[in-house]
Amino acid sequence: MIFWKNILSLILKKGKVNNRFTLKEKTYIGIENTKVPLRIYYSKKHTHKTAILFLGASPDGEKHKSLNYLAKILTHFGYNVYIPRIPPLMELNISNINVKWMEHIYDIIKKRKDVNPKFITAIGISYGGGMLLKASLSQTFQDTPPKSLFLYGAGCNVDTVLRFLTRGEFLNDGKIIKMKPHDWGLTVFFHHFIDDVDFGFDKSNVKKVIHLRIQNKKEEANKKLNLLKGKEFDIANSIISGNITKEVLDLVDKTINKKKNYINELSSKHICHKIKSKTFIFHGANDNMVPFSESIQMNRLIPKSQVLISYLFEHKGISSKSGTLFKVKEFIRLLRFFNNFDKFNES
Repeated sequence: MIFWKNILSLILKKGKVNNRFTLKEKTYIGIENTKVPLRIYYSKKHTHKTAILFLGASPDGEKHKSLNYLAKILTHFGYNVYIPRIPPLMELNISNINVKWMEHIYDIIKKRKDVNPKFITAIGISYGGGMLLKASLSQTFQDTPPKSLFLYGAGCNVDTVLRFLTRGEFLNDGKIIKMKPHDWGLTVFFHHFIDDVDFGFDKSNVKKVIHLRIQNKKEEANKKLNLLKGKEFDIANSIISGNITKEVLDLVDKTINKKKNYINELSSKHICHKIKSKTFIFHGANDNMVPFSESIQMNRLIPKSQVLISYLFEHKGISSKSGTLFKVKEFIRLLRFFNNFDKFNES
């Protein structure tokens, strides 16, 4: 009943929750013994519930706009919400070093005096979802396991995600589904693997353009891009625009084949069957960064999991597609899913 009252309140206030929390800008000591930013949204409701948001690869870090809105919404439902910066992911480093950071963060937060370790929900978003699954198998998590895990737009198999980002197609129930991938994915791929890519010429200028782009310095990246000529320009432009050319596609394929063992290690599909925590999996059917087939695969592999593929959502939030009646039906499905999630964490 409390859940539905909160939903009604949100609807009447048109999603505004500005008076439902207190925001604290804090820091925590990272694994390199340096101070790292940490945002805490304290619910104004008396609560024993804690949510830790682990974001994927984004230069926005703990200031990510959609992530902070999600935190505000969660406070409305009686969660205190922690958003820790994860430096490697903020630098778009998608290696397994992020698993160590998540273990470290969880250990720090679960020991806080204002946290009840029996009622922690660990939320992994996008690439952070797969990393969170790996971290949850560590001794740090296992000693005091989270009440539940929640995955949003997460990938299961890094190889199929990368191939989707470069080909714009994925397989679901034996059918090939085509969708234009987000241009950000190609940029992240080359940023991470550029030292393994053989362009056939000095890659330093292309590397500088990509580096500026991943820092969200779009104007500077375009200025640097426009100084390039010939193949340098063609390849750099293809990468940051997401309009993949055959030459860039060939470079991607060669890199994936060269790094297949490493890419395999980044995937979470091999460990999903070991996850013991109740896991809620949510994915937007219109997600153009990670195809929804990844969450379907996760649901099949994780023993105690529940999945919702929503046609209301994309990777970054609510989609504007579809008619009113269809949206109402999807909204009802959404509410039932989150009601189950909230009831489980309340018990």
